[in-house]
Amino acid sequence: MDYLENLNPQQKEAVLAPPGANLVLAGAGSGKTRVLVHRVLRLLDDGMAPNRILAITFTNKAAGEMRERLFASLGEGAKGIWVGTFHAVCARILRAEAEAAGLSPGFTIFSRGECLTLVKRCMAAANISEERYPPRSVLDQVGRRKTSSAEAEDAEPAPFSIDATALKITPAYERALREAGAVDFDDLLARPLQMFRRHPEVLRKYQERFEEILVDEYQDTNPAQDELVAVLSRAHGRVFAVGDDDQGIYGWRGARVENILDFERRFAGARVFRLEENYRSSGAILGLASRIMGEAGARHEKRLFTRKPQGEAVCYLAAANAEEEAEAVLKRLIESGAGGEIPWGDTAVFYRINTQSRALEEAARRRGIPYQVVKGQRFFDRAEVQDLAAYLRLLIRPDDGAAFSRIVNRPPRGLGPERLKAIAREDAPGVTTAAAEAALDEGRLRGNAAENLRLLLDTLKALASLRAGPARLIEEVLERTGYRAWMEGAVRGSASAERRRAAARAMEGAKEFIAAARAFEARIIEEEGVSPESDEARTLFLEELALMGEADELSGESGALSLMTLHAAKGLEFAAVGVVGVQEGLIPHGRSKDASLDEERRLLYVGVTRAKRFLCLSWAKERRPDGKKDSWATQSSRFLDGLGSELIKRVGDHAPPQRRAPRGFRAPRDAGDSRYADILAQEKAAPPRKEKSAPAVSPAALGPFAPGARVRHKKFGLGVIRAREGTGDGTTVSVEFENAGPRKLVLKYAPLSPADEGVDGGENRAV
Repeated sequence: MDYLENLNPQQKEAVLAPPGANLVLAGAGSGKTRVLVHRVLRLLDDGMAPNRILAITFTNKAAGEMRERLFASLGEGAKGIWVGTFHAVCARILRAEAEAAGLSPGFTIFSRGECLTLVKRCMAAANISEERYPPRSVLDQVGRRKTSSAEAEDAEPAPFSIDATALKITPAYERALREAGAVDFDDLLARPLQMFRRHPEVLRKYQERFEEILVDEYQDTNPAQDELVAVLSRAHGRVFAVGDDDQGIYGWRGARVENILDFERRFAGARVFRLEENYRSSGAILGLASRIMGEAGARHEKRLFTRKPQGEAVCYLAAANAEEEAEAVLKRLIESGAGGEIPWGDTAVFYRINTQSRALEEAARRRGIPYQVVKGQRFFDRAEVQDLAAYLRLLIRPDDGAAFSRIVNRPPRGLGPERLKAIAREDAPGVTTAAAEAALDEGRLRGNAAENLRLLLDTLKALASLRAGPARLIEEVLERTGYRAWMEGAVRGSASAERRRAAARAMEGAKEFIAAARAFEARIIEEEGVSPESDEARTLFLEELALMGEADELSGESGALSLMTLHAAKGLEFAAVGVVGVQEGLIPHGRSKDASLDEERRLLYVGVTRAKRFLCLSWAKERRPDGKKDSWATQSSRFLDGLGSELIKRVGDHAPPQRRAPRGFRAPRDAGDSRYADILAQEKAAPPRKEKSAPAVSPAALGPFAPGARVRHKKFGLGVIRAREGTGDGTTVSVEFENAGPRKLVLKYAPLSPADEGVDGGENRAV
């Protein structure tokens, strides 16, 4: 195939870039995947061996798309090229170099849920309150310390912060991982770097192996990923990085947009190429997007253009409240052709935080519009899939305590928590098959429980001896363990309608899991020449499951309107798009500080540039947090201030509402996500505001209730301590609550707790 075929002049220039460090600034919809694929074709045409090319993506979906295009062009000639996510590539290196990395070749990659369980266990052992320090936030901070720069890792955390809690439990958490023979996602990035520092001969091996390294979405790299690219390319200096700093929206999870902004300094002699022709959006949409980013701070200058028609003007709706906003946006989408000329499957509505989906779901149901809420529970996080994956893990590694503990009573065998205490060591991360054998031999279990445990152990041994691929093994597990019969029994015989529905969904999930295993087997035969019946295939299948990210979950064939957060929308495109909540407090978010305002601007830019033909933005003058009587008032987003009618068509009354939010108000948030844990930690570590009643002692000495600290009250909700007076039992605090206004409370009796959970931007950390 001619590697310059169907490329525009800018794309050709990038593909033909000479050896060395090259940065391709790929504007939204400018064909970056095409450039990456054609660069690989060019390298192969120049005589480079396939196994000397390393192509790194950020999602399995992107890696799969690249592989498909390469195999479509090259057939068997594409075999040997390393294509995968950072985590998948690092896992492959660690498997090959397990001894040097201090790991067992059969190490397990713990899922996010399993890591969360470990964190909760460690916090309970240290008597740390989950209410005050949400485990998800703590786990995120444990991971961030692993993948951050050495300077950040050594920094002293603020007292009573999420970071301080993470630092406290890290030794116990790491010990639990080692005892389970497991690594977490952040280990996959951190451990290769540690190994390369300790074993320079291993580093040289991979430096010599990879003659050119291609990296997609470079703006999303964190310090560890940037360092991996730097050390692996040090011998030859050949890095082909593609990205767009205008789409750097993952700072909350450790990504550093500075990595792409500083690329020319980081990689000496780097050349910069710009892809500026947009193939996706209409002229009107692209014009608005360019103006939004024109006001940003540090960025690479790009002048996007399109040959598409100007198209319909972008509308900006003002509504009285969230319910009217949802109705108005769906109405505009229908008027634009959604559900008719434009299929619902090619239509989406984006929002800033998950709770905004409720009004949209209700409006869609009232109109009979089929919809899917994207980024809900991932398929591979479903209970039945995790159960079956745990069975497969045990067939590879019988001493996997976490896996055995998960399935020992699924289906029910009379081996609940109390019975397991008779088997496990007190400090073990889980019950192992060896511990179960010992308990039976020593007579610590009797009766039906002992009989069922013996039957399970015998079944696992028989399954482990089978020479079969993942798909057949899953089938055998379903039959021999009684799991299928358990689900079928619940469908037929449960008195609860909800349990019957859940069991039916579980049966469908098991069928989908088998289908996924069959697809995996077909792929590894074609692309890697690996027999599905080999031990390697089992390991690779489980590894692929563990590394599957949320971005790989969207079904493009659902035929339904997609509702999702702006973060989830990155990398997607739709003919018609709505973006709700484009207002102060949401876009930009109320918790954004000056340093993160540019990221909020980029987030809106990402949402706008997902649209191909029709785009409707909206805001609601009043919003009511779920479960609250009071609403909060706001105004339109500063990011759209000053834009004329040639760029945006305003619909409705955009005058600010007369009743404004209370002083210092911050927008509501979903509990459980740690997106803004770092911002909250900075707030708590900041010096207290100067107020007459503030005590002349340090915030650390006052604990988590110093002036300036954010707190939660069981009745009044979220607030900020403005002042603190008195000592001992007579200590009072003046708190300004978001919904209830100012209150003066006696600290000893007030049901206050630190508010350390973060803002929900709709997405957990990508793998």
